[in-house]
Amino acid sequence: MKKYFIISILMFSQIFSHAQKTKVTTEALKAFQTKFPTAKEIKWEMESKDDYEASFVMDGKKGSANFSGKGEWIETEMAIPKANTPKAVMDGFNKTYVGATIKEVYKIESKEGKNYFEIEFSLKGKTKEAKLDPTGKII
Repeated sequence: MKKYFIISILMFSQIFSHAQKTKVTTEALKAFQTKFPTAKEIKWEMESKDDYEASFVMDGKKGSANFSGKGEWIETEMAIPKANTPKAVMDGFNKTYVGATIKEVYKIESKEGKNYFEIEFSLKGKTKEAKLDPTGKII
């Protein structure tokens, strides 16, 4: 138990140390640590006056999460393997972007429940992004 407590303290101090450089609120830091206790390689950025984004790696996957200064979770974006992308999403993407090469797929979850997928791809030499709902409809 003591070992886990020490590890927890060390992780929080690492998060807090980096966050101090970007002046992240204590509430946002605590909320992040609670929601993503195993996150590593955490980097904070200020998105707006009271919106902070933490980029991180968790379970070998890239992700980012946004929190308000009061510690309210806003949104999470996690990379997922192309093979784990729902068939409806892939079908909708492939129908709309014929010949595109997929670079990354992200699953987006928000506090409002507006969950969707973001696909980064290249087509005709240009890198683009497409947002699709879980049924494969472009949004």
